[in-house]
Amino acid sequence: MIKVIVAIKKNPELSVTDFQNHWQNQHAALVKNNPAAQRYIRKYIQCHTLASEYDASGNAAYDGTAELWFDSVEHKEKFFSDPDYVRDIQPDERRFADMENTRFFVTEERHII
Repeated sequence: MIKVIVAIKKNPELSVTDFQNHWQNQHAALVKNNPAAQRYIRKYIQCHTLASEYDASGNAAYDGTAELWFDSVEHKEKFFSDPDYVRDIQPDERRFADMENTRFFVTEERHII
């Protein structure tokens, strides 16, 4: 399996609380119930940045990471180009994330410990 890790910067118009709430509730439900996600995603994990990681001005390196697990790079590509993803999930990403400063990268796990 391969894993896409997404390092997310929140939409600057949202508070941290509003960002986390939207991502954990509305966006997660969209992903969970989306036919493309059901076809291609094997595992979806959200990691929310701890409040203690924000500086005095309310900034953190990233506001969270997501892990999306796929059987193959081909399935990852099919998911991100699937009409169900493009129509339902992709537009919602801009509601809570700053997509210009959010980073996606494809990985393969190597267990060490």
